[in-house]
Amino acid sequence: MSSSPQNVRPDALALHPDDDVAVLLRDVAAGECIQVLVGGILSQLDIRTAVPSGHKAALRDMLAGHHVRKYSEVIGELVAPVERGAHVHVHNLVSLRAR
Repeated sequence: MSSSPQNVRPDALALHPDDDVAVLLRDVAAGECIQVLVGGILSQLDIRTAVPSGHKAALRDMLAGHHVRKYSEVIGELVAPVERGAHVHVHNLVSLRAR
């Protein structure tokens, strides 16, 4: 489900429509349905695992080895599969720049 942002305040933000993750603007508990602003379009995302403010949540299912995009740039590679709505952080993502 998607709509224009109007007066709804998003819980997470992804700047580019091709981004794989959104950055949480507040702490979110597992099981919450949040509002995500993706490239100017507001949509909903069911959160599978708790995600702290400032961390990333997956916008789609992704396999291990996938190069994750944030702000339209590759930020790392998944070392484990990730489901839509799951926490994406150092436990399942490694930087490609630090290699």
